[in-house]
Amino acid sequence: MTEYDQIVVGAGISGMTAALLLAKQGHKVALLEAFPQLGPTVRGFSRKGVHFETGIHLIGGMGDGDPLDTYFKHLGLNADLEKISFSEQGCDCFRFEKQGTQVCLPHGYKRVRRTLYEKFPAEKVAIDQYLERIKTIFESSSFLNFNLDFSLDSLAHDETESLHDYLDSITDDQDLKDLLSCHSLLYGTPPEDAMLSTHALVAGSYFRSSHTIEGGGKTLVDVYQKQLKEHGVDIFCGKKAVRINHDETKNFKSLLLDDKSELRSKICIWSAHPAAMLNCVSEGAFRPVFRRRINELQETVSALILFGIANTPVEALHRRNIYLWTESDYSAVLSGKTEMDENAIFLSAGQTFARDGQQSVTAIMPYSFEAFSEWKDSTLRNRPQDYRNFKEKIMADFTKQVFKRCPELKDNVEFIDSATPLTLRDYCQSPYGSMYGAAHTVSQYNPLPATKIKGLLLTGQSIIAPGIMGAVVSAYLTCGFICGHEKIHEELKCIYNA
Repeated sequence: MTEYDQIVVGAGISGMTAALLLAKQGHKVALLEAFPQLGPTVRGFSRKGVHFETGIHLIGGMGDGDPLDTYFKHLGLNADLEKISFSEQGCDCFRFEKQGTQVCLPHGYKRVRRTLYEKFPAEKVAIDQYLERIKTIFESSSFLNFNLDFSLDSLAHDETESLHDYLDSITDDQDLKDLLSCHSLLYGTPPEDAMLSTHALVAGSYFRSSHTIEGGGKTLVDVYQKQLKEHGVDIFCGKKAVRINHDETKNFKSLLLDDKSELRSKICIWSAHPAAMLNCVSEGAFRPVFRRRINELQETVSALILFGIANTPVEALHRRNIYLWTESDYSAVLSGKTEMDENAIFLSAGQTFARDGQQSVTAIMPYSFEAFSEWKDSTLRNRPQDYRNFKEKIMADFTKQVFKRCPELKDNVEFIDSATPLTLRDYCQSPYGSMYGAAHTVSQYNPLPATKIKGLLLTGQSIIAPGIMGAVVSAYLTCGFICGHEKIHEELKCIYNA
């Protein structure tokens, strides 16, 4: 049996960040991943010589001097990452399909303001109020503004105002409200339920800067892996945690793996979905109210995803993404139950091309897990024929919608692979295939890092916020309870001001 200072379960962005941060602080760390490779939902995959992104379509707040840039420098990742800036003329193109109009939001607050002024000249006051509020919330957290004194208060769940209520208070223009809510599609919670602070973390990061990485998610995971190895982290891939052991006073003791091996430590950080952690503890480890709270966490929506190859680069997706919006209701869309012709579609393309100039194209449509619940007991590469038939039909319908509503793709793109909510469930290890883990809403209190098992801590996008930045911030929050929040904050502050 091997002894460690900490064991980290789950090697997504949050788990890799936690393991690397702890190792750089001088700790002996084990990192456990059930899949054969690190970062299974981030690294993407290749087909026919083309790489497809599964977790990185747009990264906010990674511009020089931005929060994520500072975190990556602190982790030692920046030197091996080549950033690709999205278009300053508009990186998020929101198409009002019924009107036949389009607004392309750039990055950079001044450019965003100018664009919104041009499209909504009668709403300048509301636009100013919105942008200032987003910026103020974003910069009020010491996890995002390193010149502030460190404080945990900014993470307290004391917010009662939803994004929907806030927008209603500043404008009656429904098109403007729909546009300013578009980033809710990137964290999976409708404006009626979304906390304004969560929205500000996501939208504010993209307003500061919008990038991707040369080589995409695979490069990011490879760079993490390089640093993890250099700092002595023991990596266990293809190994699954099956039992969390603790002593009679509920102090974490060890982790039993599916191959009967055991890893011993006083601290375990669980970065996978919180519900999966409950399957690894004894029935009496947590009170029934905590178990119920975790099992009943509201999940973000699942999705249908199409992966295609463009024979020539798609100009409309050059350093930008497209949102196809039929003026449906966000609550209906993010319930996953909207009919396809009324549903939203998010389109993205790889910004790193294959040798022959081919380009990957991804189409994502929010979709309910319930439509696939008949096959919920099936597993990857072991689906029954009736599931395959259903998947083939629904993806054919989805493909027709994409080509009809975005004709630029019709004669250039061939969709060669796809994913359903069951695919997402099995790769993301979330109960209902949610794209962004547990939702962050005004009425839901997501779990904090500490648990009733002393030494068992939680991290991940279900704890703080979704996306790359949310996962990184969550890891820093959890590791701060081990290494000292103020110590880490001072290190980040020095890098930020260097």
